[in-house]
Amino acid sequence: MKRLMPRIMLDFKDLVSGYGEKDILQGFNATICQGEFVGLIGPNGTGKSTLLKCLSGLLPVKSGVITLEEKDNTSYSQRQRAQMIAVVPQSFDIDYDFTVEDIVLMGRNPYLSYRTKESQHDYTIVADAMRATKTLPFRKRLYNNLSGGEKQRVIIARAIAQEPDIILLDEPTSALDIHHQIEVMELIRNLNVKKSMTVVAVLHDINLAARYCNRLILMKDGRVVVDGTPKEVITEENLKKVYEMKMFIQENKLFGKPEIIPLRVIKESEDYRSLRIHVICGGNKASQVLEELEAMGHQVTAGVVNQGSDDWTICDVLAIPMIEESPFTAISREKQEENLAVMAESDLILISDLPFGHGNINNLIGLEKLTGELYFHRNCLNNDFTEGQLKKRLEAIKKEKTINEINDHQEFIKMVKALTLIEEK
Repeated sequence: MKRLMPRIMLDFKDLVSGYGEKDILQGFNATICQGEFVGLIGPNGTGKSTLLKCLSGLLPVKSGVITLEEKDNTSYSQRQRAQMIAVVPQSFDIDYDFTVEDIVLMGRNPYLSYRTKESQHDYTIVADAMRATKTLPFRKRLYNNLSGGEKQRVIIARAIAQEPDIILLDEPTSALDIHHQIEVMELIRNLNVKKSMTVVAVLHDINLAARYCNRLILMKDGRVVVDGTPKEVITEENLKKVYEMKMFIQENKLFGKPEIIPLRVIKESEDYRSLRIHVICGGNKASQVLEELEAMGHQVTAGVVNQGSDDWTICDVLAIPMIEESPFTAISREKQEENLAVMAESDLILISDLPFGHGNINNLIGLEKLTGELYFHRNCLNNDFTEGQLKKRLEAIKKEKTINEINDHQEFIKMVKALTLIEEK
């Protein structure tokens, strides 16, 4: 059986556009087919909203071509285009006291003229649109008296009432709290799935985009950097080309989609003398202290850490040298010997907040022979599963050298800052 090719709804060829002499889009290319839910992502000023304005006819194209349903976009009148494309802006404010039903009824304007009034057919379409967005119960309320989430649902109802083939959304969740963000995105996805409506949405929240869109276009400087499924687009390699920040990406196991964990954008404003600092870790508590020490410019090392743990992941993302052990494997004497060799060169050694058991107690063997200052997080004693071996190890170390005890990692960070801050002359 011959497989039918998907219908092409939009095609952008070498699109250039902008404001005055400044070109924002600088050769944008993409093809969007019927039923796709496409998220446009990328930093501010990269051309995402500009692209929607070109498509809706609000901004002229300097060069290149937009093909809308097999015809040049410029060949359509505004009325014709409005029957095919509906736009949901970031926000919609109006000075007059229109009811919700009045606002949604505006979606029928592309099908009316100054000579014709709304028919019962139009009111039926409007009622169906409000029913789909759960705005029908408050159709007689004044639009300006609604909450942000309610207003956004009304504007989506207005777009549905246009009976478009394509919905364009420009940051539809930017002004909403998390509850209403999810509500709006679920509504849009339902339209996409149940009505096979083509959706193109500008989204700054990459995690929301990954969760709801089946395709993402990552943009920078008015061009496509990468175009594909969320798993293909949201990789550290791709995002580092666009966003100047530290981040790592993990799979959201509930939705099976990639999820970004931002780490740091703002660099340390003060200068610090660099120390060699080794962190004994391996669980899920040392990620922040590792990141902060690295951001201060210290030569950070770690170990012995089991592969796949949160502490291992942060070291991997930040390229912190570490001694690794296989997952769910006890720390071997060989790995601890490697660990000791690294710690022998360290100025400071931190035993971070982590549970100790028979699998990782070897991390503390030989520390009494080291010259670096030793710091110990007291909470380790509350997570001691070694049947007394942890206390014995600490006592053996204390016979040879001082152990500085801390109550939390931030106490250690403050101490390091005080020790290494370079004062301005």
